Amino acid sequence: MSSKTKPSNIHLIMNKLFLHLLSFIYLSTLSSCNSAPNNNSQLMLGMILLEEANSMQINQVVDDLRNKWKLTVDDCASDQETSVLIIDDYRVAIANLPMPIPGDEIQTTAEFNYFWPNCAEEASKHKGHVIISIMDTGKDPVKENILFNKIAASILSNSNALGVYIGSRTLLLKKEFYLANTEMMSEEDFPLDNWIYFGLRQENGKQSVYTFGLADFNKPEMEIVNSKHSLAELGELMYNMAHYVIASDVVLKEGETIGMSATQKLKISYSKGKYLEGKTLKIKF
Repeated sequence: MSSKTKPSNIHLIMNKLFLHLLSFIYLSTLSSCNSAPNNNSQLMLGMILLEEANSMQINQVVDDLRNKWKLTVDDCASDQETSVLIIDDYRVAIANLPMPIPGDEIQTTAEFNYFWPNCAEEASKHKGHVIISIMDTGKDPVKENILFNKIAASILSNSNALGVYIGSRTLLLKKEFYLANTEMMSEEDFPLDNWIYFGLRQENGKQSVYTFGLADFNKPEMEIVNSKHSLAELGELMYNMAHYVIASDVVLKEGETIGMSATQKLKISYSKGKYLEGKTLKIKF
């Protein structure tokens, strides 16, 4: 487990080159899609690491989205390099780049990910990557994350892929782990380990846990700091609390209590984050 306590800023902003590329793809296909851009739109962005460059088969990906996930997909513009799909009124750009992700983002992010043994070594072997971008997001975060998960899973299943990288949430997840979580996904049971990073820390004989990604669901990030409980207990509790606030669309506030049983009442405060920038909800446990 890394001794670092805060994700690097490089995980908060994706490479500008990628954004320019996606913007170009988006604008260049507007005429064929016969639609105008939304000036207030947000962007959901992630990447698939390819062990073999150019191994994604876009036609098979589209078939998977239609047949496995029963999505209505309008193929506006598609080839092996760039594709723009319309799925449930969302414009989805898929860009295939036959090169590794530049810089040290993967190596840095690998330090924080405990679900993928030998992550740094294995992920560094990628020779290409696929950028997934969902335009016009921000209207329904749950629906949009489910959609992104389905698209990522379809690309993973139809390429020689290693895993999924979502830098804005410090997530670097192995292919098999991501797909196993996806198979259990429903509109009531979310694969939160695919969506949110749960940071675990041990310091001075105490354990802590924090979320990184709840903000993308319009919820405050949460922390349990300096607890005597085990990391396993903290991880389970934080996962359940995060699932509750997302599924029930609840915004927790200072002075309230929360619990995962009728008798459990954990106090909530709101103050400067220990492991994250800005203020976070502190759960006393």
